[in-house]
Amino acid sequence: MLGVAGPDLERAFRRAEGRDRLVVSVALGALTALSWAQMVAPEGGQAGGGRLAACCGARFGVAFTMWVVMMAGMMIPSVTPMVLAHASIARRAAAQGAPLVWSGFFLAGYLLVWCAFSAVAALAQGALFRAALLDARSLSIGPWAGAGVLLAAGLFQLSPAKDACLAQCRTPLGFFITEWRDGSAGAVVMGLRHGTSCVGCCWLLMAVLFAVGIMNILWGAALTAFVLAEKILPWRRAVVWSGGAACVAGAAVLVCRALLAP
Repeated sequence: MLGVAGPDLERAFRRAEGRDRLVVSVALGALTALSWAQMVAPEGGQAGGGRLAACCGARFGVAFTMWVVMMAGMMIPSVTPMVLAHASIARRAAAQGAPLVWSGFFLAGYLLVWCAFSAVAALAQGALFRAALLDARSLSIGPWAGAGVLLAAGLFQLSPAKDACLAQCRTPLGFFITEWRDGSAGAVVMGLRHGTSCVGCCWLLMAVLFAVGIMNILWGAALTAFVLAEKILPWRRAVVWSGGAACVAGAAVLVCRALLAP
């Protein structure tokens, strides 16, 4: 173990670990910033005044790319603690003689699962658009359907399935103790497994975008902050339940808006 190999080796490990954390943090921050820059660009989001909305609704390739960029920008911040934990464990394993595994493989597996989610979301978006159920300008569904999505998301927040999936996302060390696999392929597999839990935890929250506007930057930022809070704040139940209450309240607002519409 490193602890009995001498203080000099331990200090060298700490310096290497610090460099790893810095490099990983900068890389993840850059990817997040690049994703958000694409989301807020005039030709990419609502800032374009709906200029490309019809294209985004009708063409799978455009919609899929849009969802991939959104999911990267929204989910990379919340997976950062897991990637940093992987980098630390991989560095310690390398100090004990194992090959050093780049944590980008873990991130790639994680994002691959969200790419699969993006494909499903893009297919749903295209189907809704062709059925004239998705507004071409706001990229949102009608108030009654939106209320249904928000209500489903709110109820899911209180479900055992949500609790079980979120537990996998809040304990990086516990996840790697039970799921650790050696090598680059093992890192990808761990990323896939963690990504699956994360999609299970957040998919209905991401579906809320259909109710509020798929490229609504403010709602995207709010959901990003909420998902991160769910995973890192110590008051798990309070955060989760407050999100559920907010979704139910949003559903009530949409129902009232539909009833009062002329």
